[in-house]
Amino acid sequence: MSMSTNFITLSGFKHRYVEAGEGDTLLLLHGFSSSLDVFEKVIPAFAQRYRVLALDLLGFGKSDKPVHVRYSLSFYAKLAMEFLEKTHALASKNVYAIGHSMGGKYLLALSVLYPNVLTKLVISNTDGFLNVPSFVRAASLWGIRHLVRRLVSSPTFIRQTMRSVYHDPSHITDEHFRRNVEMVRSRENFEAMMALNRDYRYLDLRRTGIRNRLKELRIPILILWGENDRFIPPKYAEIAHRELPGSFLQMIPNCGHVPMVEKPKEFVEIVCKFLSD
Repeated sequence: MSMSTNFITLSGFKHRYVEAGEGDTLLLLHGFSSSLDVFEKVIPAFAQRYRVLALDLLGFGKSDKPVHVRYSLSFYAKLAMEFLEKTHALASKNVYAIGHSMGGKYLLALSVLYPNVLTKLVISNTDGFLNVPSFVRAASLWGIRHLVRRLVSSPTFIRQTMRSVYHDPSHITDEHFRRNVEMVRSRENFEAMMALNRDYRYLDLRRTGIRNRLKELRIPILILWGENDRFIPPKYAEIAHRELPGSFLQMIPNCGHVPMVEKPKEFVEIVCKFLSD
């Protein structure tokens, strides 16, 4: 099984993506403050069955990080659609997708705004059903952001955040911790995250009206959640299940916010069974 790392231009911006395997398309989208690398443990297994396309979303990973664009659900959906078109992914009989955390929200937007593109959808521990107060935008203001940067880049804050993400602390290795500190302390990464925070109203399912349109969806949707997620608690999985017609809910025991990292074998087995049924 060969795996290649490539770069592609979408709406004028450079994006990194990884491609592996052959067959029906399986698109992978990561979450906030992350990258396609979060899927590194599951890509080889998925690539035995599918043509896997894992994308670094705009503003993250090794993709461009512009700050003078309007980040919105419709823009990310447009970028995902352009990516599928330019990689000829739509030529396959079935197009499947997995979105983790923020990536799940973007794939729900894609499914509403571009119906009949995805055959089946998996959303894992998504933030799409949180009710985030509008004052969070204040963190992006010039008078406050330097204080925010000092807070979020402190080793204590980073370690506490990682502990809320993982159920099993053994996953917080020294190397993983170092990579997170490096990422958060990068000015380019921080400015991109502040740009997304600034535009949060356009990235919110409820405020954009997309949440009210979820009842239009007619594709099978699997909601996959770590039973011990303290970052986005399982009660939001139940909310998603109620609001997504005909969806299936599967909890993974002894698992936190990133099941593809903590429980890769179970993650692959559950997803493949859903996609093949």
